[in-house]
This record gives sequence, structure tokens and C-alpha cells, in this order.
Amino acid sequence: MMPFITAFFLTRNGTDRPKVVPDAVKNFAFIGQFAESTRDCIFTTEYSVRTGMEAVYQLLKIERGVPEVFGSIYDVRELIKSTVFLRDREKLTIPFFAKRWVEKTMIGRLLEEYGLI
Repeated sequence: MMPFITAFFLTRNGTDRPKVVPDAVKNFAFIGQFAESTRDCIFTTEYSVRTGMEAVYQLLKIERGVPEVFGSIYDVRELIKSTVFLRDREKLTIPFFAKRWVEKTMIGRLLEEYGLI
């Protein structure tokens, strides 16, 4: 029923999709999930909105930047929050010999702050 659904999960380089506004173009743009934009996952609504904003700003020569992608993959706190919800707020069981070590580290403090231990 959806033959191209796996296209979202294929690897990509910078050349397999058209640029939002191709070089030397003045009156059209490609928007949506199959136009090439940087540093974002194409499987999000934000990607489609961001390509539309990028198209408008470039075609109308508006000196304004498109909002940056939130870098949650590099934030340990976001990973811990995700873990909390994935575990249905169930606490982690830490072996007794590692408990003292974990509690003294910054990660241990974050685990405690977010309710994982």
C-alpha cells in the first residue's frame, strides 16, 4: 500500500535529493520531506516546516535564519528523560557494589534528579 515508506529510513548523502532552492532558480522551490536540508531527520513535521521557511527566505531574499534543530541527541539529560518514559517511571536496580560509585558521579546525580534511582 505504501511502496516508498522505506525511503525515510534509507541513508542519504547531500546529492540524492534536490536542494530546497536549486542553483540559479528564482521562482520555485522544493519543500517537504524529500528536499535536502541539513542536520535534521526527514521523518518529522519540523523538517517540512523548516524547508518551507528556507524556501520563502531564499526566494524572497529575506535575511533571516531558519530555526536551528534542537540537538537533543547530544544532551545526556534528554536521554535520561527518554529512559524515564521508556521505563514507565520504573526505577533502575543498581547492584549494591556499584551504588556508592554511581551516586558520587554527575550521572548518578542526574539519574537521581530524574527519578531513575
